[in-house]
Amino acid sequence: MRSRLELAHSWSAFTGYLILAGIPLLIALPSSARVDELVTPRLSMGSVFLVIATVLFAAYSLSFGLKGGTIKSVLAHVLFLLVLSLPYWTVFTGIVGHGLDRLLGALGYLGLYGACWALLGVPIGKRWPTEIAQFHIKYALLILALVTTFFVLQPLNPILMLSLWFGEGPLYEQRGFLLMGYLSLAIILGILVWWTAREEDRARVRDAPR
Repeated sequence: MRSRLELAHSWSAFTGYLILAGIPLLIALPSSARVDELVTPRLSMGSVFLVIATVLFAAYSLSFGLKGGTIKSVLAHVLFLLVLSLPYWTVFTGIVGHGLDRLLGALGYLGLYGACWALLGVPIGKRWPTEIAQFHIKYALLILALVTTFFVLQPLNPILMLSLWFGEGPLYEQRGFLLMGYLSLAIILGILVWWTAREEDRARVRDAPR
């Protein structure tokens, strides 16, 4: 019951993501009159959708963590947002001409990426509880992370990773790069889950009646 209530309070965030990510996807849809001409600028708008949808997913995931909550509730928000975005990514997969395997591979990475940002936001939200401070910290961290990982630690850059999944080249040539991305996020997520759970246990002990 509590989880449903928490999800209900976040509908504005879910709606905002769907609207902002849906606009470039709608523009990228091929014309019903000339489907054979799925070329620029429509394919370029598909790239715009990929970037916007990916960055917004990370931003909203971080926002869920900044609002606080248990590990389960925070990750439930990320999972629910991923499920809501599934139709968008399915349509985009059709636009670029790929199948279910690439869709699932990309969404698996995106889900891990969002989960890491969400749990990272929990301690940040506790340390800086004001909305203005959280706003500046959130976008500073996101910009720093995205720009930095374009040059170093590239398997941790979601735009590069999803561009591989939805790109034209064969994936077997990039399997080492892709595997490194998944393993890196899994390790980071494991550390964040362990650290957050430890802090939750400490808070329960501290707040327990004596």
